[in-house]
Amino acid sequence: MSTVAHITTVQLLAKLEFTNPTGSGKDRVAKQWLKDLQQRIQGQQNTHRTTVIVPTTGNLAISVATLAARQNYRVVTIVPERTSNDRIVMLKALGAEIVRTPNDVRPEAPESASSVARRLAEQWTHCVVLDETQLQDTAAYDQLAEEILQQTEMSLDALFVGVESGATISRVGRYLKQKIPHLKIFGIEPSDSIMSSGTSAGTRSDWRIEDIGNTHVPSSLDMSVVDEWIKVSDKEAFSMARRLIRDQGVVCGPSSGAVVAAATRHANTISQHTTHEYRSVVLLNDTARNYTSTLLSDDWLLENDLADEVVLRELEYLLRDRYRAASVEDLQLPAAVTIAPSAVVSHALDLMLEREYSQLPVISPRNKKLVGYVSLASLQAHLDQGTIQLNNTVESCMYAFNKGSSTVAKYQTITPDTHLADLAKFFEKNAFAVVTDSHRKWCLGVATKYDLISFLHRRQFL
Repeated sequence: MSTVAHITTVQLLAKLEFTNPTGSGKDRVAKQWLKDLQQRIQGQQNTHRTTVIVPTTGNLAISVATLAARQNYRVVTIVPERTSNDRIVMLKALGAEIVRTPNDVRPEAPESASSVARRLAEQWTHCVVLDETQLQDTAAYDQLAEEILQQTEMSLDALFVGVESGATISRVGRYLKQKIPHLKIFGIEPSDSIMSSGTSAGTRSDWRIEDIGNTHVPSSLDMSVVDEWIKVSDKEAFSMARRLIRDQGVVCGPSSGAVVAAATRHANTISQHTTHEYRSVVLLNDTARNYTSTLLSDDWLLENDLADEVVLRELEYLLRDRYRAASVEDLQLPAAVTIAPSAVVSHALDLMLEREYSQLPVISPRNKKLVGYVSLASLQAHLDQGTIQLNNTVESCMYAFNKGSSTVAKYQTITPDTHLADLAKFFEKNAFAVVTDSHRKWCLGVATKYDLISFLHRRQFL
């Protein structure tokens, strides 16, 4: 991991907790807790369906809902408003009931996650609450700590952990310090989180990083275990996560980006030692797959100003700058080869095979307007299935651009003046583009991503 930030004074190792089955280290807690719950239920000979209430930011709920699916538990999860839509969609697919709470609510407030969970538990029978701040069993945390000891061979100087409930850093840190007394434990939180200071006066609570940070000091956080706190901004966290994904193939989420950003900042304060190589371990607890609409979206990242200078420069180059002022006209496409709706399928196949084309625009002979297209793959598939014959007309099996057609999506006009950056965006969802005039009266050519890549290669813009 040291290469991601060009660190030479510290060996930076990552514990990839997001490689657990549901994408986070919360699987450890959920697995142990559900095992204990199952034993209690069997001991009580309870035949009623049990409801599990989970006040969380999302990962613990996903772990519980996934691991409990085969045990027929009803899962109700209470999550803050900042929870990403990707995780909400996952929870819904798992059958969980979702309750939202404000981001900035105090724990004693009636609308807080813990208060809502408590009220629901009082109203319902056969109901249990899984609140990580109240867990007494340390087995899951001890297991994680023991793995770190074994995998580092007890050669470890610093541990960096993102903090939300405080349970992981407190229990893992305490276990490790018993084995390695000189070990330094670093707690990582968002810039506006208040755990390190213990006061919320004048702070914001709408940070973007999920799974770390809090608006109060949780009862499960043992402050004596944490040697130092490091605050990380949203921009640092998201940008570092993107660099880890692109440069290291480490498909982690924003909270993991925050932990690595903090460890990198700390590493830059360590001077070179002649006899000892300083070793740091970072716990990476979330997967990028839960953030497809945020972290992994270039547009979202730019719209929310969460790309630092390095990531911003890279995104702007890939999305627009490498195309310079070039437009579709600069691709120098050959003139379009078209076909009429009344032409037979055999003629369309002959044209595409002879010219080595994958698609043919279909032009109305009445007004010369583009009305649709046929593709080689589609025609061959229909012929193999016996749904069309060689003497059928193209019109009977083409993709039509008519508004009433059920075989085509929304049409987007691509003209010679269309900027290549916009064409590249079009190719994110489409295999080819039919180039027309602005009124869609004349078909001028067909462009593919191959043409775009060839242009960039010729101009040495790749």
